[in-house]
Amino acid sequence: MSDTTLLQRLNILLERPFPDLEACLEHFREIFPSRVGNYHQEEVGPIYHHDLPGEADRFVAKEFHLGEATMDMSDGLDWYAAPAGDLEWNGGLVRHGYFMLLATEYEKTGREVYAETILEHMLHYIEHVPVFDPAGKAYLDYKKSTWRPFEAAGRVAETWPEALSKVIGSGAMTADAWARILISVHEHAVFLRKEHWKTGNHATLEVAALGIIACFYPEFKESPEWLAYAVKFLDGMWPDLFAEDGYSKEMSGSYHWVAMRSYFSFFEVACANGHDGIFPAHYRERLILNSYAELYQDKPDGSTPISNDSSSTINRREQLLRIHRLLEIPEIGFFLNGGKEGPVPAVTSYFYPHSRIGVMRSAWTPDGNYLYFDMGAWGDNHMNQDQLSIEVSAKGRHFLINGGKWRYTTSDPNAEWMPLAKYFKATASYNCVLVNGLGQIFGDAEGRMVISDNCDYADGTFGAGFGEEVPGRDEKLFRERGLSTLMENRLPGVVHRRQVFFAKPYGWIIRDTIEGPGITHADQLWHFFEGPLKPLNEERSAWSTDFPDSNLIILSPGRATVYEGQKEPFIAGWHCPYYDQLRPAPELRFTQQGSKRITFHTLLLPVDGPVTSMPDFSWSENAYTVQHGPVGFQVSAPCSGIWTIQ
Repeated sequence: MSDTTLLQRLNILLERPFPDLEACLEHFREIFPSRVGNYHQEEVGPIYHHDLPGEADRFVAKEFHLGEATMDMSDGLDWYAAPAGDLEWNGGLVRHGYFMLLATEYEKTGREVYAETILEHMLHYIEHVPVFDPAGKAYLDYKKSTWRPFEAAGRVAETWPEALSKVIGSGAMTADAWARILISVHEHAVFLRKEHWKTGNHATLEVAALGIIACFYPEFKESPEWLAYAVKFLDGMWPDLFAEDGYSKEMSGSYHWVAMRSYFSFFEVACANGHDGIFPAHYRERLILNSYAELYQDKPDGSTPISNDSSSTINRREQLLRIHRLLEIPEIGFFLNGGKEGPVPAVTSYFYPHSRIGVMRSAWTPDGNYLYFDMGAWGDNHMNQDQLSIEVSAKGRHFLINGGKWRYTTSDPNAEWMPLAKYFKATASYNCVLVNGLGQIFGDAEGRMVISDNCDYADGTFGAGFGEEVPGRDEKLFRERGLSTLMENRLPGVVHRRQVFFAKPYGWIIRDTIEGPGITHADQLWHFFEGPLKPLNEERSAWSTDFPDSNLIILSPGRATVYEGQKEPFIAGWHCPYYDQLRPAPELRFTQQGSKRITFHTLLLPVDGPVTSMPDFSWSENAYTVQHGPVGFQVSAPCSGIWTIQ
């Protein structure tokens, strides 16, 4: 394409035409870096590059190290590559997050090779990967195209702006290259305006991207319309995406920020570029509500609970700092400085009344005792069978933790790794119960929580049933909500009730009651973040971790079996710190036989130092007694009333 043709094609898109391509480049060189400023988005998908020494040079050599897989493309760039058939790796590739790494290295060193690599790869993608028309196409074909709106938004509004703002002044950037990039940015925006998702966090990310493009590139004729559309769409979507308590309806500890991230980032960019007046007053108020929802759920170290698709290594301290800088929420500042200064949050324990999540917390210090209890809806887009699961962190350690997110199941259903991926979405990978060896079917839980000065009490039930996967897939649900399996109820009428009591600040008593027709046995599962574990009695009903500084004691009736790193005859004893990462981790499984009604009475007691003795833990129909050294308490525990300290 000649310079004249390229200029004509570009000027059609712009509110004010340029006399030549050089004038266009000079205009953007002067203004674009200040528009972008310090804008930086952490990568949104599960597969990322690694910010490690030498990694940028690997991309220069076309050695693509993303997540846990590496592909050598020195013989030619392949934007459709997907190692082991995992389309999430391809998503990480085509969102071009590694451009940010290369741009940072260019900024630090001034070496043109980093800018040259960004532009070589970006222009190669623009030239060789045409826009995809999704009409009538299967969802997996859409995802393979690299033009799913999620990927398009991730590159054009998140990774490209940061990288381009740093290399636009480099010797590698030519007027011809910049014109082709601008035309592609416009092409992306038009595609997003037409094809963005209509539900879930994908929809808001894609539309927020449209608004961000309008802020960074106001020269496009459509930018005012894109800006207005983004505000209106996001404002209208908020009640669909968030409960009235501010928590994401996806019901995922890690994805709550992802859901609010689009709202926040668009607001952040718009305010920095003088567009703060376009938002209704309640937009900022909602962001503050979302921010408190994030703060109240996070563990003492800032990591997120694992509910639905989540990972244990995701930590939100960086995001909380961004929130604090823009919205100036003082309690977030208190949390970030470890409780050293600032106003203490008004609550320690917290119940999300609409989302039905209970967080029991002894203090806002890094060594505080913390329990997360999910009594809420199944969720949306990232749903797992994890109702009534709990997690425990205490005394500066993670103890009980759910399995995590290994790989998404929205790839080839016949991939050899798919059974393991499905395990991490199933009840067996959570701190829940199995009935007759079966996990939960799809369904919501119900629950309530009462908070007082010396104790907290939560009461949750799950009654949708327990069953197993059957062949088939609903293509509409697969495309719109990421649901890749079907299940059938094998135990209709069976109800799991979990009651959780926090004797502040010491520990927790948990009563699990499984009731209904057809019950033969139940397994109570406890997944530990790490070992070692040791039994405290010959009956193997009392266990503890075995660390020198702090530990968790767990007592429950019945003999427990420990599993760690098992794949046959069933999968058990695994943890995923992050996407595509897998490591053995101890799982305690208490089993009881019975019919119609089975009850587990469980004590979870964090302690300082090595465990040298077993607590005295006894119960009757309506009471519990605990004594361990100087720690002792009695609990009134009626079946139908609120539990209290006696």
